[in-house]
Amino acid sequence: MATSTTSHGPARITVLISGSGSNLQALITACNTDALPNARIVRVISDRKDAYGLKRAEAAHIPTTYHGILPYKKKQPDTSENPQWQAARRAYDAGLAQVVLADQPDIVVCAGFMRILSTAFLDPVKGANTPIINLHPSLHGDLVGAGCIKRAWDEYEAGKRRSTGIMIHYVIAEVDMGEPIVQEEISMEGCKTLADLEESIHDREHGLIVKGTKIVTQGLARHGGS
Repeated sequence: MATSTTSHGPARITVLISGSGSNLQALITACNTDALPNARIVRVISDRKDAYGLKRAEAAHIPTTYHGILPYKKKQPDTSENPQWQAARRAYDAGLAQVVLADQPDIVVCAGFMRILSTAFLDPVKGANTPIINLHPSLHGDLVGAGCIKRAWDEYEAGKRRSTGIMIHYVIAEVDMGEPIVQEEISMEGCKTLADLEESIHDREHGLIVKGTKIVTQGLARHGGS
């Protein structure tokens, strides 16, 4: 079996989720196989308390943390100079960075994490030389932001496109514009409904998120860890 370790042992992975965690499950299943060798998920963090992905992690004996934004909103004043949502978002992200860095991960994987991460999170995590990667349901530079699958479907129905794609990319402040690690084009031909396209994309995502994570962890191993 191939190896992919950092200088201090197996690659330590923190996974951020918001929902059912099917991509998280793909990572859990792949850890310590040829698909993702010598890797360990050290924590799963969700911004939603009822996210089913937390149950998946608990079933695999992986530590979990619920990190919700409501307490941060309650602490922030709401003024025209300091909009409550903006201040709360930065405070939330700074708190999230502290939770993540406490585990000293080698990589942070956003696997269906539905929040846009601000520099209040990105700067301290990247300052610790910890790469952050994200799964996005579009090719690089094509569709950015939320609702990409529905937007692609609308264009397909209008005869403006015949394919879409998925990618794993590094997370930067500019949403979905970080350097792609791996991406895959997906033909839309034969899809009769939006649900068909969603199913096709989600099925392919499971393999791609494992592949992208492996590429990054192997890179860490070659360079002696983070």
